Amino acid sequence: MQKECTNRLISGEYIASGGLITAEQDLTRHGVGRVLAGGMHQEQASEYSRSWDECKDQYLAYKKTRVRDSSFADTTSRLNIAERILTGRREDQGLVGTGSIKECCTLGSLEYLQDRLLAGDECRYDWRSPMTVNSSMGVIMAFVRYCARHEWIDKVPYLEKLEVDNPMKGRPITEAEFEAMLKAVPKVVGENATGSWRRVLQIIWTTAFRVGDVMNFSWDDKSQIHPLWPDDRREHPTIAIPSKQKNRKNQEVPMLPELETLLDTTPEDARTGWIANPLPIDSENFFGDRPTPKELAKLKKRLSNVAIAEQFGVSETAVRKWLADPSRLKAESQISEVQRLTKERVGRVLGLIGQKADVVVQEKDDELRKRLKYASAHDIRRGCAQRLINQGVSAETLKLILRHSDFATTEKFYGAVKSVQSASLEIRNLDSKAANEEASQFNPSELEKLRKLLSQL
Repeated sequence: MQKECTNRLISGEYIASGGLITAEQDLTRHGVGRVLAGGMHQEQASEYSRSWDECKDQYLAYKKTRVRDSSFADTTSRLNIAERILTGRREDQGLVGTGSIKECCTLGSLEYLQDRLLAGDECRYDWRSPMTVNSSMGVIMAFVRYCARHEWIDKVPYLEKLEVDNPMKGRPITEAEFEAMLKAVPKVVGENATGSWRRVLQIIWTTAFRVGDVMNFSWDDKSQIHPLWPDDRREHPTIAIPSKQKNRKNQEVPMLPELETLLDTTPEDARTGWIANPLPIDSENFFGDRPTPKELAKLKKRLSNVAIAEQFGVSETAVRKWLADPSRLKAESQISEVQRLTKERVGRVLGLIGQKADVVVQEKDDELRKRLKYASAHDIRRGCAQRLINQGVSAETLKLILRHSDFATTEKFYGAVKSVQSASLEIRNLDSKAANEEASQFNPSELEKLRKLLSQL
């Protein structure tokens, strides 16, 4: 309401209406026609344009009951970024607020938003990749379509996606690179936590799990991802995936022999609770994605704002806001000895391990808008997939292990093709087979005579 009051004051509608605060009050005083749901008069509904804020709030209320918490948080974040960019544009024009939903959903506004996202507005990097922008605009366009269904805008503009040369950010890492990451673990997390973090890496390498899957991998909790051992119904061990995971399906996937070997190292009487439980980093000793005021003060004594930002995976601006406003930080009472690290925090630490191991999976290319990228958990997942492909695993089996609904996803994002070395080996094996067949044109009697002749030479 405050924004509406401000807009009416600037536009002169407040004075013209005799001091009425809202448009609804203005319409009610004139008493024109039937009042529709939400206070709108039928005869003037076509002249009224809802604000961005009204539409966004209703859309988020609609989404909150229909998607997972993580998806809802992502949608909210991207809509808020769009709102700040569009508000900044209006401020540059001497206007206040985000404006009406019709103004925000024109083709010109959406193209402007697309351009500013690409240029890196509201981002901790200098620019965003075309793929990231397409992903963000996909969320925005879903909101635009929702507004069109409710007839808050006249139509959905056709917005062209940005061209993407290579949809995969990163690449499958090799076994040598994986070993380098294992070796780098103590340099990042400290000696005390090394074993627990190496176990996380090994599980991803032997399952192609996502980070969230690893953190939900339990020995005995049937509501989480858990192993299924051979019994009367199954000959080989498998992994049960409950429907609350990413694909929302109850699934059972093969357990790779390497994972079975890894799990066998745990005594049976110790197989309870979480299979992977990474410990806090020795040098930091904090949980989650934000420090407490005491932890931030301790880090500030030896690290710059940039270094602290890298530790937590946030922007330097966020660190400055933490320092200026301690209420943004985690309260001391939120720290618990039994609290586990979040999957986001685990993912960032794995990225630091990839950086320390100097495993580069994407070179910097300003022309193609590609940043220098070090190995992450997803690149380990890709490495597992590539290893299985090179071993001859079928597309159907690989799709099952990766839990994709369509193998086209596997091909698109995991480079699911035989490596050059694997293809070269196949060709050499074919040449060897052909040579053997050619050499076997003699019958046994002729071969015996040939051996006798050779022995006399």
